[in-house]
Amino acid sequence: MRRRVLLTPPGWLKRLVALCLLGSLGCGSPPAPLPPADITYTFDDHTQKIIRLLAEESEVNPYKDFDRRFTGLFVPPSLFSLEPFVLGLSTESYIPTILLLEAHWVKRYGEAGWLQELERSQIKFPKNSLVPAVAEAFTVSPAGTSSGRPGELMAAPASIRGNILFYRRDLLDRYGLRAPRHWDELKAICRQVMPRERRLKYGLLLDPTRFGNDFYSIFWGFGGRVMDRDRFVLAEPENQAAFLAALKEIQGMQGSILPAAGHLRRFEAEGATLQSFCQGEALFMIASNTCMQDLGNFLGGTRQQVPGGLTHIRQVGVAPIPSQVRHPRRYTNLESFGWAVNIVPATGWNALNVIDGVRQFLKLVVNEAFQLQAAETWGEVPSLRGALEKMQNPQVLQVYNDVFAVKDLVIRVRPHRPQVNVILSRRLKEVLDGGRSPEAVLQEVLQDLERLASAG
Repeated sequence: MRRRVLLTPPGWLKRLVALCLLGSLGCGSPPAPLPPADITYTFDDHTQKIIRLLAEESEVNPYKDFDRRFTGLFVPPSLFSLEPFVLGLSTESYIPTILLLEAHWVKRYGEAGWLQELERSQIKFPKNSLVPAVAEAFTVSPAGTSSGRPGELMAAPASIRGNILFYRRDLLDRYGLRAPRHWDELKAICRQVMPRERRLKYGLLLDPTRFGNDFYSIFWGFGGRVMDRDRFVLAEPENQAAFLAALKEIQGMQGSILPAAGHLRRFEAEGATLQSFCQGEALFMIASNTCMQDLGNFLGGTRQQVPGGLTHIRQVGVAPIPSQVRHPRRYTNLESFGWAVNIVPATGWNALNVIDGVRQFLKLVVNEAFQLQAAETWGEVPSLRGALEKMQNPQVLQVYNDVFAVKDLVIRVRPHRPQVNVILSRRLKEVLDGGRSPEAVLQEVLQDLERLASAG
């Protein structure tokens, strides 16, 4: 596997200077034909595994030459705190050329003018080939455009990934119940079923380490917003009321339906909520939709069965996360990744060759064959409509049909300013841990956001 390690910023500058000097030397003869562009992309293990699997399918296919045509850029963990992607883009460097970005990063980078528009440019990635709601999440108004202008597709989503509600379908069927649409329904189901099923310890489980991400879907379901475009709006009375109502809803279930504050540490370990759900200890669980594949793998592996625990994936149902009573919509916090392209300078860098290489790269990593293989390997829900039409995996189809295709589900992306998400994650966990009241946490969040707004 050909990989390049990300250089520190001074290293980039040295390379840029050397290239500029070489370009300024005249030889008095016609220049030699430029070699094919070296397309660099951010390296991730999931993509590499799918490429290897596809390369094995036949003697001749484009994936066999993938490593010779494209260079994977490995980012050392020590540089993540420096946001190496931002540093690379801000220098207009070709390191990297193609980035795998989470949905909420795309808005931030696209509005800063660092990303290439994909559909109307020479890249010509067709937006209408994508599931519309997911394509919209990766659509951004480019830098310097008027607010009324339609947005442009700034990244090609590799899959649909968001937080959803898992539930024991077999138990709900046993009592003639259906998946809850509102929180009041979830609590009523727990009160009815839990006393009759001795194995159940909890009505609902969630991962306390990612509660900040999951809370957005709950909060939106109470009608609240933290940001509207680039404005902080949490201070508006209706958003404060929604914040408190959503947080009190979760806090009010602790010790009866949710684990008590003192028991939450057990679920901070990786995979702890999934294991507890598999062992039959919980009726509901909030997690990423890719956990459906994890559940299937866990149940299909060699393990000692627990009396009352899950034995087959057919016992599991999925639904959108509940909303407040009478709220017309339910929400998922989109955590999909998409392939975005660095702005290519118009002259001096063999731009047409770069564009052609980028186009070929996207054709290989965002196509039906790739997404169908990713569905089988990782449980990823395809973002391409054509791949969904060809999908045969029953669990992936179940997640799409019962969650992402539900008419009242709204797909949203959390705020694009990373500091906002850090603030909420830290403060919200204080409520789960039992140390702070929702009112106190709200005031501290508002103060943190005010300082963030003042700093720009």
